[in-house]
Amino acid sequence: MNILGYYIELWLFWAIISFTATVIFGLIALFAWILPRRAKLRKEDEERLQKIEKESNRIPSIERDVKEIHENLKVLKERSDAQPYIDGLDKAPPPVFDPFAKGLKLMREYKWEKAIAEFKKSMKEAKGSQLVALYNLIGLCYKTPGKLDESIENYNKSLTLAREFKDKEGEANALGNLGIIAKTMGDLDKALKYYENSFQIDKEIDDKQGEAASLNNIGSIYYTRGDFNKALKYYEAVLKIAKENRDKNLKASALGNIGIIDATTGDFDKALEHFEEALKIDKVIGDKEGEANALTNIGNIFRTKGELDKALKYHHDALRIDKVIGNKEGVARDFGNLGIIFGSKGQLDKAFKNFEEALKIDREIGNKEGVARTLGNLGVAFIARGYMDKALQYLEDALKLNKELGKKESIAIQLNNIGLIFVTKGEKEKALEYFEETLRIFTQIGAQREIEKTKEHIRRLKGE
Repeated sequence: MNILGYYIELWLFWAIISFTATVIFGLIALFAWILPRRAKLRKEDEERLQKIEKESNRIPSIERDVKEIHENLKVLKERSDAQPYIDGLDKAPPPVFDPFAKGLKLMREYKWEKAIAEFKKSMKEAKGSQLVALYNLIGLCYKTPGKLDESIENYNKSLTLAREFKDKEGEANALGNLGIIAKTMGDLDKALKYYENSFQIDKEIDDKQGEAASLNNIGSIYYTRGDFNKALKYYEAVLKIAKENRDKNLKASALGNIGIIDATTGDFDKALEHFEEALKIDKVIGDKEGEANALTNIGNIFRTKGELDKALKYHHDALRIDKVIGNKEGVARDFGNLGIIFGSKGQLDKAFKNFEEALKIDREIGNKEGVARTLGNLGVAFIARGYMDKALQYLEDALKLNKELGKKESIAIQLNNIGLIFVTKGEKEKALEYFEETLRIFTQIGAQREIEKTKEHIRRLKGE
C-alpha cells in the first residue's frame, strides 16, 4: 500500500490504525475518569476552604462569646452567695458551648426557666466533668427563685458526678453551694460541715479563690451565731489571701464583710473606713456592682447613725448604678433601703411607694427572699401608720414565705414583729407566745445578739 510515497504492507497499516484507535479511546476513557474526579476534588477543596473560612470567621465570634461568658460569670458571682462553676464549658465544642453561653446570658437576665432549658440542651452533648458544671448551674437557677428542693437535687447530682470523675474543684464547689442552702434553711451545723469539707478540698488542690470563698462562708456562720470575733478571724483570713494574690476584687469584698462586723459591734467609724476603702477599690477596678454594694453599706451606716439625708444620697447613688448595669436584684434592694429611710423620716407615702417598687421587681425576677423581705417592711410600715390588721396580714405573708424558704433567722424576725403587734393590741398572752417562739429559734441558730433583745421583750412583758 502506497502512503505519501512510502510503500506499507497492508497488514502493518491496519495494525497502526488499530493501535492509534486503542490509544485514542484509552485517552478518551482516561479523561472521562479524570475530569469528573478533578471536578469532585475541586468541589471537596472548595468545601474544605469554605469550612476553614467559616471556622476562621467564627474565631473572633468565639473570642467575643468567651469574653462575654467571663463577664456574665463575674456578675453572677457578685450577685449570689452561691458560686457558679463552669469547668471547661468555655472551651467546649459548639453543640455544648453555644447553649451554655446562651444559658449564662439568660441567668444574668433573671430568666431562670429559659436558662435551665439551654443548659439541658448543652447536657445532651456534654461529657465528663462538663456535666458537673451544668448540674451546678441548674442548681443555681433554682436557688434564686426559692426552689430549694430542686436546687439541692441538682447540687447533689453535681457532687456525685464530681466524685465519679475525680473533679476536685467541682466537688468543692458543690459542697459549698449545698452549705449555702443548708444555711438558708437554718441548719447552721450542717452548713458548717459542708463549708469545712469544701475548704479542705480547696486547700488540697491549692485553689486560693476556692479557699477564700469557703473561709468567707465559714465566717458567715459565726456571724449569724453572734460569734463576731470568730467571724472576723475568717474574714481577715480572706483579706490576707486577697492581698497575697493581689486580688483587688476579693480585697474589696473582704473589707466589706469586715466593715459589717464593725457596724454590728457598734464601731461605726471603723466600719465606714472599711466601706470607703472597698468603694475606692471598686471604682479603680471598674467594678460597678461592687461600687453599688459599698454605697449601700455606707448608706446603712449613716442611717444607723441617724444621718438620714446623707444615707438617702448614698442609696440614691447605689440605685442609679444598679439601674445602669441592669442589676434588678440590686435595684429592688435599693428601693427597699430608700423605703426604710423615708419611713424613719416619717414620710410614709414615699416609704410605701418605694417598698411597692421593690416588691414589683422581686416578683418579676422570681426573687422569693426579696419578696419576703419587702412584705416584712410593708408590715412594719403599716404598724407605723397604725393599721394593725393590715400590718398583721403582710407580716403573716412574709412569715409564710420565709417558712417555705426555710429561713429560720427571717422566720424569727417576723414572729418578733407579729408579737409587737399583739403588744400594741393589748393581747399580752398572745404576744408572749410569739416572743417565746422567736427566742426558741434564735437560740437554735445561736444568734446571741437577737437572743438578748428577745429576752428583754419577754422580761418587759412579764413586768420583771
